[in-house]
Amino acid sequence: MHIRCDHAREKYMTTPGPIIYIFLDGVGIGTGDKTKNPFARFDYPFFAGHGGREYTLPGKMISTDAHMGITGLPQSATGQTALFTGYNGPQILGRHVNGYPTFTLRPYFKEKNLLKVMNDAGFKASLINSYSSWYLKRLEHPRAERMLSASSLMQRHSGRPYFTTEDYLAGRSLYMDLNNWFLRKNGMKIPFVSAKANGRKLVQIAQDYDVVIFEYFFTDKVGHEQAWGAAKRVIRHVDDFLSGVWEELDAARDTVVISSDHGNLEDLSVKTHTQNPVGTWVYGRHENAFAQRVKALTDIPQVILDIFGLPFVADFQPSTEVTLKESI
Repeated sequence: MHIRCDHAREKYMTTPGPIIYIFLDGVGIGTGDKTKNPFARFDYPFFAGHGGREYTLPGKMISTDAHMGITGLPQSATGQTALFTGYNGPQILGRHVNGYPTFTLRPYFKEKNLLKVMNDAGFKASLINSYSSWYLKRLEHPRAERMLSASSLMQRHSGRPYFTTEDYLAGRSLYMDLNNWFLRKNGMKIPFVSAKANGRKLVQIAQDYDVVIFEYFFTDKVGHEQAWGAAKRVIRHVDDFLSGVWEELDAARDTVVISSDHGNLEDLSVKTHTQNPVGTWVYGRHENAFAQRVKALTDIPQVILDIFGLPFVADFQPSTEVTLKESI
């Protein structure tokens, strides 16, 4: 059952949204080698295409270029710049860079991140992840932006506040662990919930927005750890979560797009990222627009902007004011 039916019906008549944009860190398309690839060894339907099998669920799974014209192992900072701004992070720097957005990349997040462009144009867009009070306290540091992940930097300059764990408990946002295991591990006395229920909740929350973004990073973490048991658990959690999204989604009204920044989890024989392309799932109202145009990571936010009638400024250069503030 979809909540806020009247509001959702009204939005359907007036805007292209909602678009639900899910970022899974470190998930590439691997081979069917069960000695290396947990997507091949563990048979979960959403990841069939990542494990040498055919993706057969509703929607499409598109092989997507994470190199974007630059040789070397694709990395987080540059790949997420592409996913969240539409600008080619590796090309801007001339190389792939891991970790947090650099001095040169941060201005693209400050001026042209997807959420900011949407909100500045009068749409409603937000990162739906919740933040703990101790993390938000860190953001008060005068140089906090140098320690921010790409998604956190994006939300900081989106025009909307960060969601908190209190927002999550009130049903306004999600937490990154999918089923409360991390919150319970860190002392919060709350029950487990099913990842599938939180997948359904994401679609419900999205009815109040034009675009929502949700990030999940444990896929990349267990890939670096080369931990088979943890990989099976994480893949099961994500598969359950996506099952909930697909069940709740109205394909005539909603669109879900899911992608990653680089490969990793699909090859546990190495601790590093991989050279593999990533998979982009698309399902719903604007499925064909993504399927026809997405070839590389940069294409995803550009397609979203185009769906809402917003231009992508291909020749954008960061303003002098923003660049000077970065150097202080």
